[in-house]
Amino acid sequence: MIGIKKHLTSECSKTKLKAGFSLVEIMISIGLLGFSGFGLLAGLLQSRQMTEAAIHQSTALTIAQGYVEQIKNMEFDSLDEATLPTLFHEGAADTLTVSPTPANPNLGDPNTDIPNSKSIDINHTVNIDVDDMTMDIVVYVDDITDGSSGIGEARRVILKYEYIYSDGYRTHTEKNILYSVRSEVPTY
Repeated sequence: MIGIKKHLTSECSKTKLKAGFSLVEIMISIGLLGFSGFGLLAGLLQSRQMTEAAIHQSTALTIAQGYVEQIKNMEFDSLDEATLPTLFHEGAADTLTVSPTPANPNLGDPNTDIPNSKSIDINHTVNIDVDDMTMDIVVYVDDITDGSSGIGEARRVILKYEYIYSDGYRTHTEKNILYSVRSEVPTY
């Protein structure tokens, strides 16, 4: 009976020794946890940058489309003027200067393009201009009237815009172009 009790005690003590983790195992698990945490953090930062880029892109497109809609709804004779009367943020009067239409509107002409610069406060930080998105808008109005083809009085409106924003690490410049046709008879 004493031999059986001694044998059970020695087996229990061996089991207790193997029940814990060694220092090496703990260090490896901490390293793996830290490495996976770093990957997760990098993914979150990338996601934030992509979200900010999407916000800037959406804001610039919305503003540009707003100008195109205003141009489409203004008096037809106003399209032949050098300055288009438009409205900006909260109904504040704003004008867009029309540039002469270059041979290739997609490329523009740096010698004749007249940029209409706008500063948009996306983050609603009134006194901090550093985080504002800068937007340059170039407007071309081209007379596409062609009586021989049966096209009455019509104008092609090209609104080219470029915006600059910072994602906290780098400064990005994005460009886009919107087209619209406006006839003397309003089209909606």
